Amino acid sequence: MFEIISTTVLFLIILSFLVLIHELGHFIAARMFGIAVEEFGLGFPPRAAIIKKGKRTTYTLNWLPFGGFVKLKGEQGESANDPDSFVSKPIWKRIIVLGAGVFMNIAFTVLVFTIGFSVGMPQSIDGLSASADIRDKHIQVIGVLSDTPAALGGLQAGDIIEKIDGVEFSSIASVQEFVGAKSGIELPIDIKRGGQKRTLRIAPSIRGDNTKATFGIELIAIGTVSYPLPIAFYEAGRTTIALVQTIFQTLGSAIRTLQFDGFVGPVGIAKHTAKAAELGFSYLLNLMALISLSLGIFNVLPIPALDGGRILFALIEGVRRRSIRPEIENAIHLIGFVILLGLLVLVTARDIGNLIL
Repeated sequence: MFEIISTTVLFLIILSFLVLIHELGHFIAARMFGIAVEEFGLGFPPRAAIIKKGKRTTYTLNWLPFGGFVKLKGEQGESANDPDSFVSKPIWKRIIVLGAGVFMNIAFTVLVFTIGFSVGMPQSIDGLSASADIRDKHIQVIGVLSDTPAALGGLQAGDIIEKIDGVEFSSIASVQEFVGAKSGIELPIDIKRGGQKRTLRIAPSIRGDNTKATFGIELIAIGTVSYPLPIAFYEAGRTTIALVQTIFQTLGSAIRTLQFDGFVGPVGIAKHTAKAAELGFSYLLNLMALISLSLGIFNVLPIPALDGGRILFALIEGVRRRSIRPEIENAIHLIGFVILLGLLVLVTARDIGNLIL
């Protein structure tokens, strides 16, 4: 019970912090362009307390601990004649303010990866540059196929293989060669899971058209990799760009096939948070960067109620040379919000179902 509570609290802290980073981007950009920020809220309403009532901004604490928000003067189309109103600003300034949250999430991702690559982060050790310092090399399970000896024997994704039948291995090829000749022979496998060591006994078998025995697992050679600071920054940028491409490719494939099984909601993220915390701080740091990047990319999608949807309306206004009636735009954003909320409920229900099953 304590583990569930601690994981939930950790998840809420991480998610709230990342949402606040996002909202801080809007806040800074708005202030930079002279737009009045009426409220900066920690959490979502209903309001619990006023932290500070400044001359220009009221800082509040709210009951729903899922991040935060900024309330810009004129963001609903009101106060159009006031110079400090959002709607009174040129379109390019509004787009920068709307996109600043996404920028902050991406910048934070690069920062986290830079810190991680400086002190050392778990990473595949294949094809690394000569400047990489690699330590704690190990073979790790990243996937377990269903109805295989590994699945039946209890191997799980994330398990670190220390020995098989008393033999240590330094490469995936050596594991495959050793196991391939042991069809039907029960082998003791010494693993580390969540910092705890245990021994499983599994007999590899020959499956399908294979000529060699397998456990039915996907492996990766991982080490704790660190770089000098300038190279760490470069690797952080390169990793972030690669992840952005992967996320958009995954999203595009899901839309084309209407298969969204790879996407998770808050419950699924909480589950991954628990797993990352169990594996160690560097894994948690990695997950934090990925959530930040995913949050930024999701918000930039041209969907009503999201930053990307608001940017789209600003661009349409620029093309039309006149604004869309505020009540129409607000109604569209409200409908988009309700649809997104419904999708969130469905994804959460699916995640809970998977957790129970």
